[in-house]
Amino acid sequence: MKLTPRFDRILPLISLVVLGLMVVFLLESNPDYPLVARISNDLPVISVAWFIIALLVIIISTGADLLAKAHPALEHRELLRLPGPLSKIEIVPLFWVLPSAVVVGSFAFFRLFQETLQGTAFILVLIVCGGLLLGTLVAQHYVLDRDTEVRDKARIGLQAVAYLVAFGMFSAIANAHYRMIFTGILAFSASVPLAYRLLARNVNDHQRPLSLALTVVGVVIAEAAAMLSFWPAPFLIVGTLLTALFYVMMNLLHHAQAGTLNRRIGWELGLVGAVVFVILTATTL
Repeated sequence: MKLTPRFDRILPLISLVVLGLMVVFLLESNPDYPLVARISNDLPVISVAWFIIALLVIIISTGADLLAKAHPALEHRELLRLPGPLSKIEIVPLFWVLPSAVVVGSFAFFRLFQETLQGTAFILVLIVCGGLLLGTLVAQHYVLDRDTEVRDKARIGLQAVAYLVAFGMFSAIANAHYRMIFTGILAFSASVPLAYRLLARNVNDHQRPLSLALTVVGVVIAEAAAMLSFWPAPFLIVGTLLTALFYVMMNLLHHAQAGTLNRRIGWELGLVGAVVFVILTATTL
């Protein structure tokens, strides 16, 4: 009998996160919202929303961790342990990445439309975030399944979520118009965890080649984001270009890992990137 996801745990967890996002949007829609601080004109305004989002990230990461460890496939596997006196606690950080990114990416993206869409943006962020979290947690359950076909379908679902979240984060970064160094840092911070989730082969994959690949991805995306910050194009166009570049790099590295990288695949991925760049550039002229 196939083991089904623990919806009795997944749905309350998602409801708690969605409720937290609702509180954030209600706070930020208040014109008398005083809980803000500005460190520098070059940095974003820090508000209590940041702390609530951070708390939601901790909650969803903890929930995803517990759900993963409850799966029979991980019951007898040696997992990563915390250092020092907490060495008895096992964790699976690979399963934190996408749920956390969904929360941050959904909020950051739909927040851009808060003034234009108003209440509609508020509703969209709750629906999209809840739906993506449900899909992610269910897919992370099935990615541990013994059936190869089931695992492959779950991986495809997780990849789709990862690229959607990447688009949301890259678009939000492009819209912020920070200085090059801050744009690069944010792009690096957004791309590396997602690349880790897409490239890691198992729950304890921390090999040196993987670390090198993640660094390369982060640096390339950071440099591209910094350079595109000078391009007077709509932030959705810039976000799409960065996502296309991220997609091409992920596929190149995936095929390199699998030993299936050849000239044909390189030309195909290069053609995809070139076509996307030409089409988006033409739309901005």
